[in-house]
Amino acid sequence: MRTRERPRVALVVALLLAAAAPGALAQPAAGATGSVEGAVVALEEGELIVDLSSATGAAVGDRVELWRKVQLRHPVTGRPVADRFRIGTLELLQVGAQLSLARPDGALSRKPAPGDVVVLPRRAAAPAPAGSETPAPPSGVTAAPAPDAAAATPALDADATAVSRLFDGLRGAPLVARIRAYEDYVRAHPRGRYAVVLFEEAAALRRLLEPTETAGLATTLALRSHEAPRSVLARAPVTVGVELTGEPVGAVLHARASHEPAYRSVPMRPTGGGYWAATLPADRVTGPRLQYFVEATRADGTAVAVVGRQDAPIDVRVDERPTVGGDGRSRNTASVSTDYADYNRGRGNDVAWQTEGVLGMRLRDVGVRAVRSGFGVYRGVGGSVEELDERGLAGRSVGLTYGYLETELGLSRLTGLGGRLVLGLEDDGLDGGFQLSLRVGSDLETNLLLGGEVLGGVGLRGFTQLDLRAIERVPMSFRVEVTNQPAGTSSDRGDTDDDEAREGSEVGARAIAQVGYVVAPGLELALRGSYQGRTIRHAGPGIGGAVGFSW
Repeated sequence: MRTRERPRVALVVALLLAAAAPGALAQPAAGATGSVEGAVVALEEGELIVDLSSATGAAVGDRVELWRKVQLRHPVTGRPVADRFRIGTLELLQVGAQLSLARPDGALSRKPAPGDVVVLPRRAAAPAPAGSETPAPPSGVTAAPAPDAAAATPALDADATAVSRLFDGLRGAPLVARIRAYEDYVRAHPRGRYAVVLFEEAAALRRLLEPTETAGLATTLALRSHEAPRSVLARAPVTVGVELTGEPVGAVLHARASHEPAYRSVPMRPTGGGYWAATLPADRVTGPRLQYFVEATRADGTAVAVVGRQDAPIDVRVDERPTVGGDGRSRNTASVSTDYADYNRGRGNDVAWQTEGVLGMRLRDVGVRAVRSGFGVYRGVGGSVEELDERGLAGRSVGLTYGYLETELGLSRLTGLGGRLVLGLEDDGLDGGFQLSLRVGSDLETNLLLGGEVLGGVGLRGFTQLDLRAIERVPMSFRVEVTNQPAGTSSDRGDTDDDEAREGSEVGARAIAQVGYVVAPGLELALRGSYQGRTIRHAGPGIGGAVGFSW
C-alpha cells in the first residue's frame, strides 16, 4: 500500500497565526479609540454590503457608524479640503469571512452610497478576574514594561492577508477544491512569499488522492470530432461545429479570407453533449479561400488549439454562388430592349427605331462561354444630307424583321470572341447580316467590347462599349457607334417625283449612355439616352429602355 504524505497546510496556517492575530486584518481608525474602519461596497434592496468581517472583530448585532467623506477644493485658498460627517448608524445582520450585511438602525441624514465609511468601535477588554493580578517581581529584579498591545498584534502584509483569506474561504472544502485554490493562487501570485509552499502543498495533496479522484482535475482538452467542409458558398453564412472532450470553459473560432492579413474571432456557444458551434456572418465568407482554426479554453484560462492552428489553418474553397439580378453571375437571361434615334432635329426624315429580344445561357469562363438567340425589328427613314437638307427630298424607308443566333468563345477568363448570324425579311425578300466582337475583361465584371455589324438593307455599324459594374445594383453602359444606318445601302430605285437616283445615308456618330437598376432579385430595368448626328446641323437626341430577368 502506498505511503501517504501528510499535507503541510496546518504548518502554513500555524506560521501565519503566529505572525498575527485574526483581528489584525483590519486597519484601525485614527484616534485613541482603536476603531476599525471599512467601507460600503454595494447596496441591495435597502441593505448594505460592507467590508467588515469576523476577521476584523465584527459580530452579528454590532452597531457601526456610517460616515460620508467630503473632498473639495477651497474656493478662496484653492487648497484641497477633506472631511467627513456622520449620517447615521447601521446594524450588522450577517457577518462573513470577508463581507457583512447591514441595515440602517434608525433614520439616516443622507442616502447611503458605495464608498461611504463605516466605523466599528473596538470592544473594551474584559476586566481580569480577581486574583489574577500579575505577581510582583522578586526582590532585586526590575519588572519588565508591559508589552504594547499594538506591537503584539502587528498588521499582516499583503501576502499574509491574501493567504489568510484564502484559508478562511476553504473551511470545510474538499481536497479537490483546495488543490485548485492553491494552484490558482500560485498562478495569480507567482512571486508571492507563500507561492512555493502552496505549490508544494497542492502537489502533495494530488499525490494523496486516488487515481479515480484525480479524474475531476483533468485539464487535458481534445477534439473528439469535426468535419471540415470541402467548399462553401460565397456571401452565405457558414456554421462551424466541434465536439470536445474534457471540460472546456469556452471555445473561439478564428477565421479569415485567404487575402486578409489577420484572423477575426467569433465566440462559440455550447450546444450540449460536448458540442460547440459558431456561425460566420455572410460578409465574412469571401473568396477565393476561407481559412479558420478553433481554440478551446481550460479552466485556468489557457487556450489550446483543437482544430488547425494559426500557422496551419483549415483551408476551404469558396464557390461563387449563382445569384439573380444585375450582377451578371446568373446562368440564364431573358431581356427586351428598344432604341429610338433621331439624326435630324425632329424632322422625321432621318430616324431609326430598333427593338430586340434575347434569350441567353452562360456556360463557363473558358471555351463556349455563352449561347444566345433572339429576334429584332428595325424600322427607319434616311438618306444623304444633301437629299434631305438641301434638296428637300423625303427620306427612304427601310425595314428588316430578323432572327439571330450568336455565341461567345472564352479565350481566357478576361478575353472572349463573339459572333452573330442574322437572317430576316425586308420589303424585297430575304436578307441577312453578321456581327463580330472582341471582349476585353470578364463579362461578369467591368469589361470593354469592340465590334462591327453588317445588317442587310439597313447599313453598317462599328461600336465600342464599356460595361461598368462598379455599383452592384446599378449596372451602367457607355457606347459609341459610327454608322451609316438607316438607309445606308445604295439603291437604283427612281423617285416618283423627280426621276433622280437616290443615294444611301452618310456616315454619322452616336453617343449612348444606359443606366440600369435591380429593382428586385432577378429583375432589372434600364433607361438609355443618346445623341447622334451626321453633321453639326444634322443631329438629334434619342431615347430607349430595357427590361431583363435573370435566374
